Amino acid sequence: MSICNCEQCGQVIITNNEKRCKSCSQLQLMDTRKVKDFVRSNPRATILEVYHQTGVSLQTIKELLRA
Repeated sequence: MSICNCEQCGQVIITNNEKRCKSCSQLQLMDTRKVKDFVRSNPRATILEVYHQTGVSLQTIKELLRA
């Protein structure tokens, strides 16, 4: 176990491997679902279209594309 800061909000957390606090992890999960659902329905959508239609940040969308 170690103490670190959440990479998204900066809150101090005690963790084994997580980089985000529980709140930020939940928000990321919700954003991931929004993007996946939209892309499944619109497979030819551009990154900007995904951004405008889902409201998920461009940085998060790019991170999901790398995963």
